[in-house]
Amino acid sequence: MDRKMKLLFILTLVMSLAASGFLQACQRKPEDGDLRPEEVIGQVSLPDLDKAGENGADQNHKETSARQTRKAPIRAASIPDDVDTQLPDFTKYKDVEEKKKAFFDFLRPIVRKENHEVLKQRAYILLKWQRFARGQELSEKEIQRLNALAEKYRVNAAYDQGEVFFRNMLIHVDKIPASLALIQAAKESGWGTSYFAREGNNLFGHWCFKKGCGIIPRQRPEGASYEVRTFDDVAASVRAYIRNLNSHPAYRKVRMERYRMRLAGKQPDAHLMAGGLEHYSGIGMKYVETVREMIQGNEKFMGIHEPAARS
Repeated sequence: MDRKMKLLFILTLVMSLAASGFLQACQRKPEDGDLRPEEVIGQVSLPDLDKAGENGADQNHKETSARQTRKAPIRAASIPDDVDTQLPDFTKYKDVEEKKKAFFDFLRPIVRKENHEVLKQRAYILLKWQRFARGQELSEKEIQRLNALAEKYRVNAAYDQGEVFFRNMLIHVDKIPASLALIQAAKESGWGTSYFAREGNNLFGHWCFKKGCGIIPRQRPEGASYEVRTFDDVAASVRAYIRNLNSHPAYRKVRMERYRMRLAGKQPDAHLMAGGLEHYSGIGMKYVETVREMIQGNEKFMGIHEPAARS
């Protein structure tokens, strides 16, 4: 009898420990690939914009946490596991409206998937910011990852700068509204029919400057060394576009406008963010006007519904 009781006790103890470990695993905070951005973004208060702004350059705006309102988690858009990233032949379409819809239907899931990857990085940064703001120490591994993300997005700050670092990171690492990406791709690639789109999967007019990195334009000015960059597939082109707007100094206004919307509890708006694209093309503000007109004129074809924040 004593032996049976002893075995029963050991079995109960083992089961209890196993259950405890299972519960801890369930309660463990999601990290890396397990992050669900919609459960984090909008739930963590952002660092305020002080007079320094991004990288010490903004002197005209100040936001306070009073404008940051927590909301119920945003319902995540469906992100398909398998997305077609090989550019179809859009030259076969004779009907303009059919071509537009087909172009958007092809590109939309790619943009959403690439944005989702960026939002997972943003959620990671937000969770680390939340811990930092509470006075909790981060591990060396976590700090190294944050600094690596800062280098990737050309953030001119390091972890040891504290709140300044996290503010600048959260200004840089965020999604690009799908409608803005779709319209810029349509404009820059002639609705997916340009030579550089068809031959190099380049939908956004990206240049590169290393010999052999892309396609040499036939009308390249004498003495110029740039090439039009080539990509393995359209997803790589979209990824480079998002990273470009999130990192290049020329698009600081785009990022600052987006961050102010985030501080106000709003979703990033394509129409407002387009106002910072005057350096995307040599025609300056005319480019901004064209992009905005295209967004408005093609809303019915894009198949997306983004909350407007226009003012």
